[in-house]
Amino acid sequence: MGSGLQRLVDVAIERARERGRKAVIRALQLTGASVIAYVVADRIFPGSRPLIAPLTALLVVQVSLYSTLTAGLRRVASVVAGVVIAVLLSDFVGFTWWSFGALIAGSILVGQLLRLGDQLLEVPISAMLVMSVGGAEGPAAGRITETLVGAAVGVLYNAVLPGRVPTDTAGSAVERYAFDMAQVVRRMADQVSEGLTLDRAQRWLDETRRLAGRVARADRALVDAQERRKFNVRALGTIDVVPSLRGGLDALEHSTVAMRGLCRAVVDQLQSANDSASVYSTDAREALAFLLRELSAALEAFGRLLCAEAEGRGSLDEELATALDTVREARARLTDLLMINPHADAQLWELNGTVLTSIERILREIDLEEHTRRRDRQRREWESRPAAAAAVDRLRTTSREVAQRPLRWRRRTTPRGDG
Repeated sequence: MGSGLQRLVDVAIERARERGRKAVIRALQLTGASVIAYVVADRIFPGSRPLIAPLTALLVVQVSLYSTLTAGLRRVASVVAGVVIAVLLSDFVGFTWWSFGALIAGSILVGQLLRLGDQLLEVPISAMLVMSVGGAEGPAAGRITETLVGAAVGVLYNAVLPGRVPTDTAGSAVERYAFDMAQVVRRMADQVSEGLTLDRAQRWLDETRRLAGRVARADRALVDAQERRKFNVRALGTIDVVPSLRGGLDALEHSTVAMRGLCRAVVDQLQSANDSASVYSTDAREALAFLLRELSAALEAFGRLLCAEAEGRGSLDEELATALDTVREARARLTDLLMINPHADAQLWELNGTVLTSIERILREIDLEEHTRRRDRQRREWESRPAAAAAVDRLRTTSREVAQRPLRWRRRTTPRGDG
């Protein structure tokens, strides 16, 4: 128990260190862009306290270079529109509670007329910030120039000092979804052993429906990682793992659909059955519960495999292969039990077919051989890249090993507690 608790503490500390390091790096990146924008604007407008420039740089640099280039004009237009509205309102009306409301309403209307899309709310935000920092008292041309200076600094900063490619974050998001699904399946297994009831089956169906809504969170992480990779010099010489993660997420999403179909079939059978105990025998329920527990373990192993590959920690093929073999054996045992009674009614045969087919669909989706084929195909494409890219890869690998060598030496020489 003590060693297990120590492992949990070590994992928590390691995650805190990793997240803390990422947070510090991100803060330094945003701060650096803002300071540079302020210094440049201060040289152009000495003594004017040009706070609009760092504000714009902060808004621009928070996204990837690809997003900046594709949506940069809308972003700059939204900030410029907010500045102009704030300047005009300050010159002609002054700042009161009703002019503040007019500022927000006018900013939103202008943003809609300009069709700024996702950058719509940056118009009123920019206008309010200009009013709050006192920048609206200056000439409009100067404020707009500051905005353009900040936007230019933000674009150049993202090009020269881009942020990291968050493939580990994307991998963790996919792994989290796999674990969420595994937990639902495990709860189903525990309750199947206790007995099949309509209320329980309805809760299973509701939980699988809610799982489908969580795919969007992992999908956003994958999209963010893909966008931050484009035009990013830090991505040179690194293999793109997002397609593999995308394939894994699609497999988990299809598995969720199959599990939802299984739960729907159980609900329909229990609604039409006069006696829930007649749906499955005790032996069949125990076999189904065992199958679901092993399926839960296989889903967790699949999630760990995807995350490990995304983070470059090697492969966990053997763990997943063992888990899938156990699931297939459990499915064969359940099949034998469900086929014992040839005189079962047609609805029960339909339920049996749905249960077995759904499990088989999930096994196909998380099949190791299919995943290995996708991974090998991606590896072949990676190895056939130009010689210059291969040279960059070797340079990055060597630099990373040199940088990590002192850290590994310090870990070996630092004494650990007994726990």
